[in-house]
Amino acid sequence: MIVRIGFIGAGGIAQDHIRVLKKMEDVKIVSVFDVNADNARRTSEATGALVMDSADQVLDKQRIDLVFICTPQFARGELEVVAASRGIPFFVEKPLGVSAEAVRQKAKIIRETGIIHAVGYVLRYYDTVRQAKQYLEGRRPHLIQGTRFGGSHPAKWWKQLEMSGGHLVDTATHQVDMIRYVAGGINKVQAAFGRVSFDRTEPESTIPDAGTINFFMDSGAVGSLTESCLSPFHASSEIKLFGPDFFVHLSHNGSHLTIIDNERNLTVTAELDPGYAQCRALIDAVKSGNQALILCDYDDALKTLEVTLAANRSSEERTGIVL
Repeated sequence: MIVRIGFIGAGGIAQDHIRVLKKMEDVKIVSVFDVNADNARRTSEATGALVMDSADQVLDKQRIDLVFICTPQFARGELEVVAASRGIPFFVEKPLGVSAEAVRQKAKIIRETGIIHAVGYVLRYYDTVRQAKQYLEGRRPHLIQGTRFGGSHPAKWWKQLEMSGGHLVDTATHQVDMIRYVAGGINKVQAAFGRVSFDRTEPESTIPDAGTINFFMDSGAVGSLTESCLSPFHASSEIKLFGPDFFVHLSHNGSHLTIIDNERNLTVTAELDPGYAQCRALIDAVKSGNQALILCDYDDALKTLEVTLAANRSSEERTGIVL
C-alpha cells in the first residue's frame, strides 16, 4: 500500500518531514497548500505534488490517505477537526494552539472520531529518551531540572504572545513534554517571565525574553525549567533527574543520555533519527490502523500545552496555577 500524503503548510518544519518521507518507498506526497506560494511551488518541484488552491482542497479523502498540518498554531483554525471528521488521518505540529479551551474542544471531537493521528513531539522518538523512560519505571526522582536556551524564531508572528504563546509554549514545550514523558504528570506550576532585553531591543514584540518555571509532579517530585530565546552565545537543551540512588541526564535535546547509579556509569548517544522514526511510526499506524504505534496523541499533547499555558498565566497573575 502506498500512503498518499497531503501537506498544509510547507515551511521549514514541513521540509523536515518531507526530507524523511522521501526516503520511504511506501509513501507519495500528492498535494500541497501554503499561503506562501513560493513554499508550495518549491515543495511541488521537489516531490511532484500538485499545488492546491486552499487547505480545504488538500483535505480530500479521495485524493489523500494522510495529511500533515504544519501551519503555525495561531493560523490552524479547525484543520485537525475537519480532517478527522472527513475520516483523514492526520499529523499536526506542536504546540496545539494558544488557547487551552479551544484545543480541549477539538480534542473531544478528535477522540470521538477515533481517527489515527499524531502530534509532533518528535523528541519522544529518540532511542535515548525511550531508554531513559524505561530506566525510570519504578524509580522516583525527587528533583528535576530542565533548561532550554537559544535564539528566536525569525518570523514576526513568533514574537507576538497572542500568536505563538512565547518561547515556552512554542519551543521549550519540547523539554516540558520530555519531562512529562519520562517522569509523569505535572499538577502545579509557578512561573516568572521577564523582558529586560526585548523591551529595549524589540519593543514591538510581546513575548518574554526569559523565564523560570517551578513545577510539582504527580509523583511528589519538584522541579524547575529555565529558558531564554535571547541567548546568542550559549545554547542548551537538557533535563536532569535526581534520585536517592540514581542520576539521569538527557542532553542535546535528548540525543545524549547518561545514567549513573551504584551499578553503572553509562553514557550513550542516540542511534535513531527521531524525525524518521516519528514519520515511520505514523505511516505504519495508518497502514495497520494501530494508534498504539504513535508516541504522542492529541490528548497527551494537550496536557503539555496546559502546563505551558498555565505557566504563562502564573507569571501574569503572580500566583501558582493548579492543573
